[in-house]
Amino acid sequence: MSSIVPLGTYRVIDSDDGSAEVEAHMEFIELAIQQANLARPIDTAFSVGSLLVHGRQIIATGFSRELPGNTHAAQCAIQKSKSATLSHFVQGSVLYSTMEPCSSRLSKNTACSAHIISAGIREVIIGVKEPLTFSECKGVAQLREAGINVVHLKVLEEECLKPNVHLLL
Repeated sequence: MSSIVPLGTYRVIDSDDGSAEVEAHMEFIELAIQQANLARPIDTAFSVGSLLVHGRQIIATGFSRELPGNTHAAQCAIQKSKSATLSHFVQGSVLYSTMEPCSSRLSKNTACSAHIISAGIREVIIGVKEPLTFSECKGVAQLREAGINVVHLKVLEEECLKPNVHLLL
């Protein structure tokens, strides 16, 4: 007998209403932007930053191509979290990402959405949906299908895209 997983929610926050929730999301996305700026720009992939958070504590950070093997930001944060002091908090945590987690990889590596689902992350906050530059991303849909809530923090979209200005001109 198969169990039915409830569909995760999708919310868009397009203004800073001054609430504690929005302020916290903005703070963590701004830290993720700092991570994205650490990624060496290349012509074949986006520069993305991610944070894995439990409550107000950062478990791990990651940015595109930080670890060997053509790695993506969410993948790096999840991989690094396995050896973090707070590793026991990964399941049920929140992932902040400057860009929508990928749903497939041209390199045939495991997609970030699959890493997130496998890690048991309960919510993903994104700064921007992935542009159509390389592929049509279905990361949000895959996360929601797995019962993971997604918040699109549109208020910082422009800042989240800046590390990728070389690809979006």
